[in-house]
Amino acid sequence: MSDVPLLDASDLAAFWGKAQPHEGADSPLHPLLAHSLDVAAVAMALPAAARLGLPLSTIGFWVALHDIGKLCGAFQGKVPEHWPGTILGPCVTVAAAPHDALGLYLLSQMIDRLAPAIGPTPKGRRLWIGPRIPQAVAGHHGRPAVELPAITRLQIEPGARAAAARFVDLMLSLFDPEPLPYPGSERAVARLGWQLAGLTILADWIGSRQGWFPYVKPQDVADPAAYLRERAIPQARRAIEAASLGIAAPRRFEGVGALFPAISIPTPVQLWAETVALPPGPVLAVIEDLTGSGKTEAALTLAHRLLVGGQGSGLFVALPTMATANAMYGRLAEAYRRLFADNANPSLVLAHGRAGLDARFAATIAPDDADHGRAPDEPADEPAEAHCAAWLADDSRRALLADIGVGTIDQALFSVLPVRHAALRQQGLAGKILIIDEAHAFDAYMHRELRALLEFHAALGGSAILLSATLPLATRQELVDSFRKGLGQAKAPLGATDYPLATLAGPAAIVETRCDPRPGLSRSVAVCEISEPDVMIERIARAHAGGQAVAWVRNTVDDAIAAHAACTARGLVPLLFHARFAMADRLAIEAEVLRRFGKDGTPAERPGVLIATQVIEQSLDLDFDLLCSDLAPVDLLIQRAGRLWRHRRDRPHDARCEMLLLSPPPVAEPDIDWLRRLLPGTEAVYRDPALLWRTARALFARGAITTPDDMRPLIETAYDRDGPAQVPEALRLAAERAEGEARAASGIAAQNVLRFDHGYARDAGLWERDDRTPTRIEREEHVTLRLARRNGDSIVPYVEDPDPRRAWAMSEIGVARRLIEACPVPAGLDAAARQARAGWGRWERESDRYLLAIVEREGDAFAFTSTPRGGKPRISRYSPVIGLEPAAPSA
Repeated sequence: MSDVPLLDASDLAAFWGKAQPHEGADSPLHPLLAHSLDVAAVAMALPAAARLGLPLSTIGFWVALHDIGKLCGAFQGKVPEHWPGTILGPCVTVAAAPHDALGLYLLSQMIDRLAPAIGPTPKGRRLWIGPRIPQAVAGHHGRPAVELPAITRLQIEPGARAAAARFVDLMLSLFDPEPLPYPGSERAVARLGWQLAGLTILADWIGSRQGWFPYVKPQDVADPAAYLRERAIPQARRAIEAASLGIAAPRRFEGVGALFPAISIPTPVQLWAETVALPPGPVLAVIEDLTGSGKTEAALTLAHRLLVGGQGSGLFVALPTMATANAMYGRLAEAYRRLFADNANPSLVLAHGRAGLDARFAATIAPDDADHGRAPDEPADEPAEAHCAAWLADDSRRALLADIGVGTIDQALFSVLPVRHAALRQQGLAGKILIIDEAHAFDAYMHRELRALLEFHAALGGSAILLSATLPLATRQELVDSFRKGLGQAKAPLGATDYPLATLAGPAAIVETRCDPRPGLSRSVAVCEISEPDVMIERIARAHAGGQAVAWVRNTVDDAIAAHAACTARGLVPLLFHARFAMADRLAIEAEVLRRFGKDGTPAERPGVLIATQVIEQSLDLDFDLLCSDLAPVDLLIQRAGRLWRHRRDRPHDARCEMLLLSPPPVAEPDIDWLRRLLPGTEAVYRDPALLWRTARALFARGAITTPDDMRPLIETAYDRDGPAQVPEALRLAAERAEGEARAASGIAAQNVLRFDHGYARDAGLWERDDRTPTRIEREEHVTLRLARRNGDSIVPYVEDPDPRRAWAMSEIGVARRLIEACPVPAGLDAAARQARAGWGRWERESDRYLLAIVEREGDAFAFTSTPRGGKPRISRYSPVIGLEPAAPSA
């Protein structure tokens, strides 16, 4: 660099870093030097910095380099009036290039200059940082930076190269960093890259917010050391406090009873959680116990102990569905404060795609949280402040940074998929104890994602607790193996087949502990075979006449609607609950179901009939006198049976603890239509008829589900496809097809998930936005209908709400595209329809997955025109009682 001029701090202050001042700002720009120090100060002050195990000066130095690519003319030329002509010469048009890629290139070219900040390997090499550490700080716009084309490298001005060299020298002088120590292995280098990337992204977002870091003039940063000491560091501390990103101190652990005052005597699994010896470092606990055993309280008790022991700074509770997440949010809202000290101010955030529609949570959202529209394809094109506001205003994402987050498992799974800000999600989760409820409830695709999540979480220093009533031994083994892989430990076979069972896996050992069942939970649920729907309806009517609370869990929405119609025809007034309701109606029905059939349901209100799909299968605290179900895999039937006689209460005199199971007889030699003949929809949901045949055979042979003794034998028998006579010949082809589909789904997931050992790099995965890499695999494509109605000359959402965004979201219904591919606009309403869509977010306006369905009232229901895939327009109907009924296809 001897042929370029020597630059001082005042020269560097001439480069702008931000140039979108708020009204009344003191300066039209924020110098790059000032912004770099702002972000470095935030990184040093964030609690997450401690998890890197590095001196703060080292962290500050490396993070200060994150925007070094902005020194290039390709960036400075975006605002010509602020062009630093004294260093770069006359302003000329330069080929566009993202500044993160420019920064990655510059840093990679200055390894020798960076040498004082890089510790050597045992062999004296400093090139171990390769591209990984520069990538971790330069690739701070949500995904790793791309490699800069050769032609663009040649266009980097000599003045920009000189400024980059001087910038590095100045940061070395300011921070005087201890050398970044060689982590000891390639895997440890990868870990450092993931950690540093997440920290840099978060620090950049906070440091980019003008409300916390107002613009200053170039002369204000003429003395960089004074600026860092007197402005950046104090502002960083205040910003972290304002963003609620500090650590809430935990309350001293005083037992289960202190956390849950209603518990006077802990259940056996809760006593285990209260007393089990916890090894140092990350741990995985797997709790397998009966529904109603207090697993959730046991998990929170164990998590509290981990918090107190410094093995976590918060919790994220992940559940399989929105309904279960809503229910868990309600339970935690009452208890979470008891996890923390009296003077702490912990945050509780609900995280799923419709969290803001839950009235309890909507009341906690800041009024300035807004919809900031769709992000651009190139992350570096988006100002950090704008994306910070949009991302943090997205409640499902914000939960990962809250002290307590509750949401669907999808939000955690995104941390191991190649989507924007995966590293930030990892950073948020790494400080959390990850509690995953219903760990058995995931298909092959999601199970593979879950294994990757456990590997990443363990590798980044996090602990996890998995809860399940029914977990096959092979599944438990895979989950424990994945966590231990993250710890760098070899596989270790599990041996215990007891039930209930608590497994604790740490860095050194695995301990499997048999627990007694909760007193009063040992019981026998009679299983009665019903082979005709009319017989099922007759039994339901008889139970209803006797004052019983009855539920029939059907496997498809269409079957649930048909059962509702059949029960109505018998003179019953059943309640229908499934996923094909407008969101507002679905939430109202969910609340009514919990009110009538929940723990606090009164004897006067409980009698009645609920026809539902799998939406009531998991986590919802419901209690019925009679439980009816379509045939399903045995573990799901056990879950459904957990909604039967769940609480101690007086029962109608003729009620018995019984599950009626609609199923074809499990004859020794079933034909190819064995399942399809009675339950054609079930075959499309549960693809392996042999699994259902084994389930029916095992249950009807026993005549009852006796807990806990039958739990392991039932599950292992039903899922054993390799034993003699386990797959009838007529069902073999379908069973093999289902197994192939499961393996293919697992293979797709394996391709989609990030590869930890590659580190934060482009080759770690195919980096996409959240909406392009799914957490769940779709067997068929779905669309979202937005129901709308006429209001004079305007088209308005079906649901009334002062907030238009919320009104449209509450009017949404998901449906298979094959059933509804388009919704033609009624004649004369084209202009009104365009105006209605103009109020949607950019993503909804542009996506072909969002359809405007303009409904007209027909008595107590609504009708609208829809077009199925490959068909002609027909009339579909919607009712707040029945839900969406797409037009039947032509014969």
